[in-house]
Amino acid sequence: MLWEPEDVMRVLDPSEQRFVRHATFTGRSVTVRGELDAAGLGAAFATLQRRFPILVCRIVEDADENGILLRPGHIEAVGAWVSFGEPDEVRIPAESMDPGAQLAYLDVVLAEEDRARVTLFVHHSVADAGHCVELFARLWDYYTDYVELAADAAHADTAAVVAEPETGAGVAREYPASLEALLAHRGIRRGRRSGLEPVTRPLVAAEPVSGVERSEAPACLARPARIQLDTIATARVLDMARAHAVSVNGLVTAAVLRAYADLSGADSVSCVYPVDLRRRLDPPVGAEAGTNLSGLAAFRADAADTEDLIVLARRIGTSLHNDLADGVIEQSVLHFPDFFGPNRIHSTAGHIALTNTGTVPTFRAPAGLILDDYEIVYLSAHPRSSTGASAAVTFLVYTYLGRLTIGRLGGGALATDLLDAVAAELSWSPADREAATA
Repeated sequence: MLWEPEDVMRVLDPSEQRFVRHATFTGRSVTVRGELDAAGLGAAFATLQRRFPILVCRIVEDADENGILLRPGHIEAVGAWVSFGEPDEVRIPAESMDPGAQLAYLDVVLAEEDRARVTLFVHHSVADAGHCVELFARLWDYYTDYVELAADAAHADTAAVVAEPETGAGVAREYPASLEALLAHRGIRRGRRSGLEPVTRPLVAAEPVSGVERSEAPACLARPARIQLDTIATARVLDMARAHAVSVNGLVTAAVLRAYADLSGADSVSCVYPVDLRRRLDPPVGAEAGTNLSGLAAFRADAADTEDLIVLARRIGTSLHNDLADGVIEQSVLHFPDFFGPNRIHSTAGHIALTNTGTVPTFRAPAGLILDDYEIVYLSAHPRSSTGASAAVTFLVYTYLGRLTIGRLGGGALATDLLDAVAAELSWSPADREAATA
């Protein structure tokens, strides 16, 4: 045993466990224009680590590859990494990212002409999209505090002021809980339906993978290919959704399904997408109070039923509304052991995965500093052979600074054309549609 028993917090739950096998970190990255104070950013990251102690915790695995969450013990926290390079690239850090050491890392790449890239990596087992955005926003809050206080000669010890403000805001947060624990606390138990039935395929139970025989590959970074609509095109998508009383998520999902159906020629298309349950639980849960607080929604349609974008978007919205009302979105996570890991009995392989994180807030920054781009990336610190379902293609959707971004991972032979096809679907207006069918 490589850890002390008193350091053990708990065994990770299935919603968290599925990110242990590959040591998956989810990254939030921005390009920066203006003079960046590297020392200030390092101080801000140190403050983030103090106030959110889950970031300096660790994850280790037992012989059966069960992830175990540990307190940091006697291991000192790793600070921000600062180096010179090319800010247009999102890189694999030269230093080791080890979940057995800590669960968040900050990589800062500086360049001439006051350009930089800042990427916060957080282990996906302890933070989902909502949690990561909250952490990233806090980082820039702390950095801005540092710079603004440093400009005031009355504050002699800036780092100390940032770390322990008089308002009491410096109190460390509680450790976030798993969705399973939060559901149990609210009396929600596993039922018969998972909500994933529309995309489920039968699977013979897999044989457990021996922890002794596992092999690990070098760290791997996944940076989605992406397109960004300009502010005018983005506003047009929003107007289309409002005009037809459908959600933006339903509209984008419908565009993805239509594009995939047209390009693939498949008889049917199916998708799985996460639904943030924070505001849907009673009582609601704060952004940083849970680890992965998303259930999964599933939708399937025959290709013949995808011809009308708005009708399809409305069907997707109705399906989600019904699943939320029936409580099956919450149920999906309670059925995760049946879909993920070595003992799974069902498969959702071949589906379209779509994550829509919504509108990303404008991060606070000191005067003269512009955070002009935002990306979501993934890093597997030690990839291994998979034991779960594989999506045919994965889409990431978000809006930053008024621009809708659609990212893509995978897609096989269709990869080259998928993003343009989705953008084309979203560019249609009612007038365009009438003209095309005239």
